[in-house]
Amino acid sequence: MRALCVFALLGLFAGSSDARPGGGQSYRSSGSRSSGSSSFSHSSGSSHSFSSSGGGGDWEGDGNGPLVALCFALVVGFIVYWGIKRTRGAQARAAVEEEQQVKGEGLAALHAVDPAFDENAFAARVRDLVTRVNNAWVEGKMDAARRFISDGVYVRFATQLRLLKARGIRNAMADAKVLSAQILAAEGDPLWDTVHVKISAQARDADVAATLSTADAVAAARKSSLNAYQEVWSFVRRRGKSSASAGRVQEGKCPSCGAELPASEVVRCQYCKALTNSGEHDWVLAEITQPEEWSPDGIPVIDGLPELRARDAMVSVQALEDRASVVFWKWIDARVTGERKRLERFCRAEGVPAAPRADLSQVAVGAAEVTHIEPPQDGYDRVHVDITWSAATNGGEPDNMTHTVTLARAQTAQSLRGLSSLDCPHCGGALAESDSISCQYCGTALTGGRDEWALEAVEES
Repeated sequence: MRALCVFALLGLFAGSSDARPGGGQSYRSSGSRSSGSSSFSHSSGSSHSFSSSGGGGDWEGDGNGPLVALCFALVVGFIVYWGIKRTRGAQARAAVEEEQQVKGEGLAALHAVDPAFDENAFAARVRDLVTRVNNAWVEGKMDAARRFISDGVYVRFATQLRLLKARGIRNAMADAKVLSAQILAAEGDPLWDTVHVKISAQARDADVAATLSTADAVAAARKSSLNAYQEVWSFVRRRGKSSASAGRVQEGKCPSCGAELPASEVVRCQYCKALTNSGEHDWVLAEITQPEEWSPDGIPVIDGLPELRARDAMVSVQALEDRASVVFWKWIDARVTGERKRLERFCRAEGVPAAPRADLSQVAVGAAEVTHIEPPQDGYDRVHVDITWSAATNGGEPDNMTHTVTLARAQTAQSLRGLSSLDCPHCGGALAESDSISCQYCGTALTGGRDEWALEAVEES
């Protein structure tokens, strides 16, 4: 009987965790999107309760009544679990078939503007990039991968690593392997081309003491179970660029002029001054979406965007979402550490919005999505971005939340090209640090929203 209970427990909980760099294993979905809306389903660990009226009989006489009842509940739970899993699998297969047309149309449109784009070559590049990101994560420092990822993604990883370190731990991975990189969809607008890729991978991971060396941390992770995970990685590139010259960054060359990049982790070419992670010259990882929150909806229709573009032709949804991701993670950092020094540069006013201290852990973002843009008021444009995320508070279980980030900027300002936060929006000079509150060249204050989008409010939706 005890053997049966053990079998039921193993069957019920097998595969309920999944490792991934950046904390995605902690994400808890709100369930707002149906599994049929994405190309694959995700086991989110749904629980089911069963109770017994405890009628007695033979179960009580030999002292095994509670054990038998427990086993019965676990077996029933096991059956229900696999029933749900089979249903979700059927929904996922149907969704894949439905999205083939979406994928085909998107790739055809991409080929029309970039005939040199090769799906297999792009997938190979993505697999290599996933490995590089994993390696940087294990080292506990994302600088080695910064050339290939946007500021928003970089800040996401860097903040997660810093928060882990503040708790005295680090997340180590071992036996990481990319199983596949499959293009789900491609889309474009007048400014950007976007390619969404489903990453299927596996790894062992473990939270270990931050004082361990990388070698010892990896050795500890090897004792953990091997788990599979999936994420959707979205890559953007300025429309009009050709894949004929793509891949230079991963080959150690400037994607703009082709010059050799130094062995260090710098993201600016010393010759032509191009930023390698701006998306202006080559594909850059601009967003990581959890499977539960991704759907192939295409370029959304956003209220207020056409009116804003009439005044600022270079404004883009991709740049706005990347900016919102940057400021959201800065806000999380301020809440956990109690220090605003990494947040102030990105705020409309000093000390605003408030960042109430909170014991947050297992922070993970599911998606960032521009919802609408307000008409100008008091001389400022305002953009609202919904951030779907989850976190554990005071050591509890992670809860799902949605917060609306409001970005404000003077309506006379114009967007810079690309996704980077490393240029002064006033004079174009290279900033010493992305958190600098003033330009080292022209002395212009970078806060206040005069020249760039600034955080005005964070409100729970």
